[in-house]
Amino acid sequence: MSDLPTELMHFGSCLRRYGLPAGADRIRTLTSALALIDPLDPTQVRAASRSLICTEQKHIPIHDALFNQHFGLTGRRLAQTPHEVSVPTPELSDESSASDEWGQVDDQTMALQAAASRIELLRTTDLGNGEHAAEAVRLIDGLSFRTPRRSAYTTRRSSIGRIDANQILKTLIRQEELSSLPRSTRRERDRDVTIIVDVSASMKQWLPALIRFLARATPRLKARSFTVGTRLTRVDQHFSAPLAERELRAVQATIPDLAGGTRLGEGLLSLLNGGHREAIRGSVLVLISDGWEQGDCTELRTACARLGRLSHRFIWVNPRAGRAGFTPEVRGMRIAEEFAQVMLPATTVDGWQAVAQNIASSLGRDTTRANRDAASRHRETANFNEYGAKETMTNG
Repeated sequence: MSDLPTELMHFGSCLRRYGLPAGADRIRTLTSALALIDPLDPTQVRAASRSLICTEQKHIPIHDALFNQHFGLTGRRLAQTPHEVSVPTPELSDESSASDEWGQVDDQTMALQAAASRIELLRTTDLGNGEHAAEAVRLIDGLSFRTPRRSAYTTRRSSIGRIDANQILKTLIRQEELSSLPRSTRRERDRDVTIIVDVSASMKQWLPALIRFLARATPRLKARSFTVGTRLTRVDQHFSAPLAERELRAVQATIPDLAGGTRLGEGLLSLLNGGHREAIRGSVLVLISDGWEQGDCTELRTACARLGRLSHRFIWVNPRAGRAGFTPEVRGMRIAEEFAQVMLPATTVDGWQAVAQNIASSLGRDTTRANRDAASRHRETANFNEYGAKETMTNG
């Protein structure tokens, strides 16, 4: 039989499913309060729970009904004691009265509130090892993407923009004077996007999120997608249409070096030397990796330097970076700090949405690199002032 603190933890989980703010901190406080009350008196326990968890009047009937149901008190009438909070409290004496009390609450509003709070909880859940990671990762299917744009070489007529000298000459040839100054502006077209995903053993816990992100991003951005572990594999042909759960698992099984070693530098160089260099030129390049390199870091540095020069924006995404206390100590992440224009965490669904928004950002190479270099100089100055010299980091 479970002890009372364990039962209160399960009770808190039940409350959260119905939209009540029964966070872990409040449940811990309630557990601590058991030492100040009679834990065998359900009236006192319910009053303490109600005072800590119910922040609105409408929470009270929901809380009491769930409390009675969870602790087997449905059908009993609990006495009013001085421990009760000073707000009107509906009593549920039997199953019929419980149904009536539930009927007084706006069912639709309560359901929407519960769903919203549940989704918000899942959007901030750690997708690597969170309690509800398997459920949260499905929210990646709802990420919104916008294709990045770039100026084309051709122009179009416009009421704003620069004066079109060629159009002025053509008009003067046909007539003696101009009624207005013709103007033109550059046309826009979609910018290419390339996504490279590290599928080595160190990224194994993130694989469900990575595969779903590829399945969502590739068709919407018309991206070239690759996986890299011990070899480079092109996978965008598998994601040309939305995939069901079984199809996602089938695609994952086709990746030959899944959860294997990491030769990130070798894979990136094979991408650059294998005919895809021109495709990367001017594109938004998204590299998703935790930076754990088992191969030669010199190759990784060379590859990242070339990718930074060729691409319009070089975005490095690290799923581990959003965890508390994370510091980029592996050499791969030090190289990323040196050459990537943008570095982003993607530990949660909200993190992946931030990645999607950054892909579509209009900021170019100069702006992002200037901001990154300024931050890097600030860090270097701080390290020098504190230690007198820059710290040398080792791989691993």
